Amino acid sequence: MVVLFLNITDNEYSYGKFVLERNKIEENQDKLDYCTKKIPIKKPKRIRIDSAFVNYLIRELIISEFYRVHFIQKWTAGLNHNLTLILKPTEYDLIDYNWNDRVYVMVRERCELDHALSWLSTLGGAFSALGDYFPNCAETAGKISIHQLKLALRLGDPSIAARCRLYLSLSLIQKKKFRYARKIITKEYNLAIGAVVVDIRLLNMCRGIWAKLQYEYELFRKKVKPNLCTKMRKFVI
Repeated sequence: MVVLFLNITDNEYSYGKFVLERNKIEENQDKLDYCTKKIPIKKPKRIRIDSAFVNYLIRELIISEFYRVHFIQKWTAGLNHNLTLILKPTEYDLIDYNWNDRVYVMVRERCELDHALSWLSTLGGAFSALGDYFPNCAETAGKISIHQLKLALRLGDPSIAARCRLYLSLSLIQKKKFRYARKIITKEYNLAIGAVVVDIRLLNMCRGIWAKLQYEYELFRKKVKPNLCTKMRKFVI
């Protein structure tokens, strides 16, 4: 069985040692040390190679048995089974334009999403402030919160998504839909308090909106349904 020992270096550091056989290539230092004891070692052949090209060379040796066999045959001639690749600085700076285009799109998308989220936060805050006095403003604030939630999910930020759901619960409170608001607040509070990293600001936000829920529910109970069950009022976060 013909074996080729391949060492990649720049004369200062070793970047990899490989054992090439007909059916495989291994980066295995223990096996390399063992095999070099069994096979007489001559002075290794040394070739200088572009540091960018060596990546493609190793990749081709891994995936192509045909190329690997011919590579071994060429560099084991004369019973010398050792080849050293000396890396030299690349002559050309390689730019991955395809990946650059993908990254550019992702960065621009992230910037636009952040920008849209900021505008929606400002607009949603204004409508939420008016929602205590005008029902249509509370409805609009809820719709804005849903759009914010979609953007937060697109960004992949669970903290912002949790805040958007709490904004939605605030709109539900203003529309007197206390039961739905209560479910959202308690769920977000339990998720926040059970997180690996506890967000104190998110917990305080839950407590603040819960206090508003209790206050608005108490006013609603006294004004509209004085005999309504007081379970909501007694439940405390």
